[in-house]
Amino acid sequence: MPMATHGRKIKLVLVTVTLLLVIASGITFAVFSARGNNTILRTSDGKQAEGSGPYSVTMSPIGTVTFQHPPERVVTQDANYNDMLVAAGSDDKLIAAGYQNNFFDGFYKQLKGAKITIDPAKLTFLSGGNGNMFDKELLYKLDADIHHIDPLQLSRSRSWTQADIDEISKNVGPFFANRYSRENIYDGDEPYEFYDVWQLADKVAQVYRKSERIAALKKIGDKLVSDIQAKLPPESKRPKVALIYYGRGRITPYSLLHGGFGQAQYIAVGAQDAFEGKDISTYGDGGGRGASIDIEGLLAINPDVIIMPLAIYGAPGSGQGARAAYEELMKLKDDPLGKHLNAFKNNRVYPGGTPLQGPIFYIFQIEMAAKQIYPDIFGPYRDNQNYPPEECLFERAAITEILNGKSDGNVEE
Repeated sequence: MPMATHGRKIKLVLVTVTLLLVIASGITFAVFSARGNNTILRTSDGKQAEGSGPYSVTMSPIGTVTFQHPPERVVTQDANYNDMLVAAGSDDKLIAAGYQNNFFDGFYKQLKGAKITIDPAKLTFLSGGNGNMFDKELLYKLDADIHHIDPLQLSRSRSWTQADIDEISKNVGPFFANRYSRENIYDGDEPYEFYDVWQLADKVAQVYRKSERIAALKKIGDKLVSDIQAKLPPESKRPKVALIYYGRGRITPYSLLHGGFGQAQYIAVGAQDAFEGKDISTYGDGGGRGASIDIEGLLAINPDVIIMPLAIYGAPGSGQGARAAYEELMKLKDDPLGKHLNAFKNNRVYPGGTPLQGPIFYIFQIEMAAKQIYPDIFGPYRDNQNYPPEECLFERAAITEILNGKSDGNVEE
């Protein structure tokens, strides 16, 4: 086992003493496994323990995890789990997250009076410039009760072995996340179930015993989608929307056809994909996946609306994050070819939201997409997200009441 901190040594001594008492007295203890049942309560004679204390939550690809109580120390990788923690009223438990540059709190600022305690300045970030990205030793040091990280993602992107995953699950805390529902694409050998925004958020909220808050938020989200869809024009009259990322002179297109929570807001507002029917080898698949086009290729499609995902990261004019890349995209308005794009001529190029959206971000980004794609119906998009009450498509106060535990999310029909 890697070297532990002084506090962890004390903890291990206490665990050892406790296990000796367990063997002598027959009280329950936990057996950990990274697959299947992560924590199974058993008595010293091998029988499964009974009682009202333990509870279990099942999610693909993890299996079933049994908890004695809600986790107190939490680590995430992708930022959508941060938003789920806020929704579940458990953001104060977050001690470390994956990436500093994908934290955005602009939507939370619209929820006046909401009890949101997440503070990036107080977090440890797993990815940094120290060469220890997602290092096991760091996870030992953090000593979290749970890791909202998909172990299959660690296997694919960080070269973790099953032994690594089992080690951390057993010695620190279980993994509990589902990354590949972002695009509903997983080409591995193991079975994998996909979840939508609400299903995934509910799974996480069950861990913290706060499912009722997700159900309440879903009422608001469902009504918002219903109200928007009731006002949409026929598909044949909707603008063609191109989702692209622009960086270092390269245009990467994204398809809206694959599903997944990453682009769920565009599906919710009935966006018509400008790349539909195009050669996927030329125009990219569910996540862009490295395919690219040049300005001539984009002009040949000539979309009515261009949206650049992730561009909400970074303040306007800051030169930071994806916002800086978006501002480079905007310079194409003066390009000899780019200036002929309908989207530029009609001022219909917008910063897009994040695919790493939990339930709160999802509601805000549905509104954001509706205003960007159909401003004549739903009002203009405001880049600072600060809308006067008459321009809001849902009640901010209703979300605030849910987050503060004062409402069950009932909404007027």
